[in-house]
Amino acid sequence: MKRRWPFFIAGGVVLVGLGVVAGSLADPTVLGPDPGSAVVEGPRVVDRVRDLFPQTRGWFRIVETARYDVGPRGRLVPDYESLTHPRVRWADNAGHTVTSQLARRYLDATRIGSGEDPDVWIDLVPERGRDVPARIEDGLIVYAGAYPKTDVLYKSTPTHVDEYLLLTGPEAPTRWSYSVRTGPRIARLRQGGSSVEALDAEGVPWLRARPPFAVDRNGTKAYGTIRVEGDRLVVSIDPSGLSHPILVDPDWQSTGDMSHGRFYHGANVLTDSRVLVTGGCSSSVCSGDLSIPACRTVPAAAEVLDLSSRRWSTIANAAQGTFFHVAESLPDGSVLIAGGCGNPDCSGVTDMAEIFELATSAFRTIDPLPEAVAGMASARLSDGKILVAGGCTIRDCTTSSWTFDPATETFTTVAALNVARGRATTTVLSDGRVLVTGGCTTINCDAVMDSAEIYDPARDSWDAAGSMTVPRGGHYAALLSDGRVLVGGGCAEQRCTTVYRSAEFFDPATGEFTDAGMMLQARTGALALPLPSGEIMISQGCGSGSACDLTNEAFSPASGTFRMIEPAITTRAFHTLTMHDAAQLIIAIGGCQPTTCSWWNETYDLSTLSHDDAGVRRRDAGVVGPPSDEGGCPCSVPAGRGSTATWLGWMALLGVLAIRRRRRRRLL
Repeated sequence: MKRRWPFFIAGGVVLVGLGVVAGSLADPTVLGPDPGSAVVEGPRVVDRVRDLFPQTRGWFRIVETARYDVGPRGRLVPDYESLTHPRVRWADNAGHTVTSQLARRYLDATRIGSGEDPDVWIDLVPERGRDVPARIEDGLIVYAGAYPKTDVLYKSTPTHVDEYLLLTGPEAPTRWSYSVRTGPRIARLRQGGSSVEALDAEGVPWLRARPPFAVDRNGTKAYGTIRVEGDRLVVSIDPSGLSHPILVDPDWQSTGDMSHGRFYHGANVLTDSRVLVTGGCSSSVCSGDLSIPACRTVPAAAEVLDLSSRRWSTIANAAQGTFFHVAESLPDGSVLIAGGCGNPDCSGVTDMAEIFELATSAFRTIDPLPEAVAGMASARLSDGKILVAGGCTIRDCTTSSWTFDPATETFTTVAALNVARGRATTTVLSDGRVLVTGGCTTINCDAVMDSAEIYDPARDSWDAAGSMTVPRGGHYAALLSDGRVLVGGGCAEQRCTTVYRSAEFFDPATGEFTDAGMMLQARTGALALPLPSGEIMISQGCGSGSACDLTNEAFSPASGTFRMIEPAITTRAFHTLTMHDAAQLIIAIGGCQPTTCSWWNETYDLSTLSHDDAGVRRRDAGVVGPPSDEGGCPCSVPAGRGSTATWLGWMALLGVLAIRRRRRRRLL
């Protein structure tokens, strides 16, 4: 199968994957005879942006050494070999790279194309604006005065081309339109929720543009829109509540990554084998403990991962973005979404309930939950109903429990929990009962619990199930083949000053917890799944509030021991870990790191597993090299099984391996 190469831009402008054609630059009054330098007359726009918005200093630093060649039609093509910053991201999650060809004058076309297929391209031509020449300032392409009171800047790396619009006064526009011409392999542009995607004739998305966000000097943010209108793209923001100067940052991105970084999200395998991801916290700062994270936004956009093409596609918008919500698959293949935190600090929780229908690829609002709560325990019962138990507000948690009946699409109140709790783990036992362990007394985890209880749907009752050896929040739980439950990791208080290595068994026959030994690594925010061998895979997590992990472990019930298995490519915790039976894969999606949240997924191949195997074999996993500052993620990558390398060592190695990886991944 042919590899598609995605692109990324910011702010209604584009990015490309085209070969570089060297040449000489004309108009030396704007650009010097050396493409890597510029003769700048008047104030430097880059300096002004950095002074007004200090956060851009790190974003811009990554391209300070950038040099440019002359490409087709005299466009400016960055020479990525000139980039030396250690956080340059050399390829996206699926191994794609892009390159841009930027217009010499602002009103000329910028072409976006595939690095693999010359028939995949898009030309974007700004409508209106001023025909100002390009100049180079510290590795960025700058169009000074492209609109009234507006300067436009582009930053280009192997995976991103960011466009920034600096609006310095009320005369600046807040709506920008671009005429679009497409190459023969691009069939159409599609509005996918709040994003725009460029599709081929088979409906495969090659390119995605997200809506812009704007921020003023005081840090106040506003989110805009990007819309397809015939053969035009229209980008707009509402500046109400903002004061000038304002920096606008819309972007295009590769479809090898999700459109949003997410954690505390939902992931469900659909009946057509795609994976649906809903909600989550998209964070600029991740707490790395049990406190409420500093979310940047709570995306309403849902996305699907197509494993055959290794691409994400924005499929629909929920009525409300949420995290800590219920996301449970129903017998007919639809997905129930209910409750959760409806705003970034979780000061408002919602009772809203929706159903995602595969037939229509849309969300449909249904009767709400009886209470507005977040962080509920949920599980699908043997009769197809969904149990929803407990949950919290910012102040306290509830003992209320409900079942959702897919036939009537209604919630019914059932027996109450013995103890109010939220953010607990849920395990369906072999006999159909549901074990709930640990959790918190508020959504912000002001106190962590050690108690457990079991719901019996036949008797509609909750029975106390004793206490764990320690209080646990942010822990994992997984069913063993002998009917016991392995519970481990987590921490005993909100700030996670101590993260547990310990694990324990719960035996439904005795109703008691007993010691299960020590993991090789302390973990909170880890996930666990049973493997076909009978072992339990324990996926990543954080060892402290400032250090998350690449390692994975397997627990063997036969030997009662933990062992390291194939490590991950990117650090993550509070992610989703999903078994895809049809594809024989385990999929790790999104997650949190101490400084940001993840756009990336990794898959682990079950077909190579045996009882004697060294562990899970990774297929097409993660980030090929450390991502750049524009993603805000100083991710770690492994040097080999059970070890971690420095970025610089991996930068050199991954540059050599990138082409080999592309060839190997064609098999996926």
